[in-house]
Amino acid sequence: MLLKSLGSKGFRFIMSHTICIVSATRHSKEDFWNNAPLAYSLKKMTNGIDNHVYYQNALGLSEVYNRALEQFKGYYDYLVFVHDDVVIEDLFLDDKLEMGMSQADIIGLAGSKEMDLNAPMLAWHLMSPRESHCGEVAHSKEGKNWTTCFGPTRSPVLCLDGLFLAVNVKKLHEKQVTFDQSFKFHHYDLDFCCSTHKAGLKMAVMPIRVTHFGLGDSMNSKEWKDSGDLFRKKWNNKE
Repeated sequence: MLLKSLGSKGFRFIMSHTICIVSATRHSKEDFWNNAPLAYSLKKMTNGIDNHVYYQNALGLSEVYNRALEQFKGYYDYLVFVHDDVVIEDLFLDDKLEMGMSQADIIGLAGSKEMDLNAPMLAWHLMSPRESHCGEVAHSKEGKNWTTCFGPTRSPVLCLDGLFLAVNVKKLHEKQVTFDQSFKFHHYDLDFCCSTHKAGLKMAVMPIRVTHFGLGDSMNSKEWKDSGDLFRKKWNNKE
């Protein structure tokens, strides 16, 4: 990031890297822009950040994100993978990504400094002690709004929640890190974090303001269990 003098008006930051927000949605193009929470954010962005949405998507997120990593290699410095049920409310998104990427290769909103791969429930906040949690995320459901403060932000972590993952495209390609397409939706983020850590890349949380509308009971589904079994088979007894 560059710091440009404005004379008596002080200084302002100038973006020195290109950024694109990437999302996959089951909505049609028209329905997405009229109804999806993320679309509300994208319509209001005036800071030069691009976006690319995969409409009427029936593929797993891992496959979509890998396509974006290949499609935009050499074009964007940072890709921000965001679920379509997230509203990005941060006016300083570009500045915070620049600051975060000066110390890490992958930036998220919430995560943990520890991760027990043998935990009974394979969700990042249930795979680590409470004191190792970092970051915060606001939520909205059925007219109720609240913010979950997991712990300190601007902090290095070992794993991140997949609702928002900003990645340094060049670093991922250099280390040959991609998303495992065996994971369609559940656990793709945990698997990606394990791969990232194994490759020696750094992860961190930043205080980026969003509201997530996607709370659900997916941990009770058969798909969650099957995906968890696959994750355990891949990563148990590995560092």
